[in-house]
Amino acid sequence: MKKMKFRITLLFSILIASIFFTSCDQKVTKKSAETKQTDLSNLEKEIELRLREYEKYLQNGDSIALGNMYMVDAEIIPSTVGRKNIIKGFGGMIRDSITGSSFKTTHLWGNDQLLVEDGTGTWSHANGKVVGSGRYLLVWKKDEGKWKILRDTWFPDKKK
Repeated sequence: MKKMKFRITLLFSILIASIFFTSCDQKVTKKSAETKQTDLSNLEKEIELRLREYEKYLQNGDSIALGNMYMVDAEIIPSTVGRKNIIKGFGGMIRDSITGSSFKTTHLWGNDQLLVEDGTGTWSHANGKVVGSGRYLLVWKKDEGKWKILRDTWFPDKKK
């Protein structure tokens, strides 16, 4: 009988301790999630500013400034590797008078060092004629306090 009473007391103690620790853990997790949401909101604003810079550099025909928005070891998937080649690619676009763009973030995930951005956008000639539209996926990495693109890929809309 004493063994049975001891087991019930032990089981009851474990149950109470579990409930206590679980409820404490939930409060910490909830607070962490709220903090991350606030932080992500600020990061979203930073990325928005970088996108406007990107559009401005393209409009001004500045392939070097565009290239400098990318990490040295960046890739535009599937085929452009490294900042130097990215600058050359932008130079070609600018020579073809593709100097207009508009980008909008639809989703953003990550933290204060690495972000993944999903968005939609368009490319256009200097005269405003749209030459392409679609979705993009960017991986942003913090480099010396500034967001730079580590990976970039584009998914054109299907032609109708």
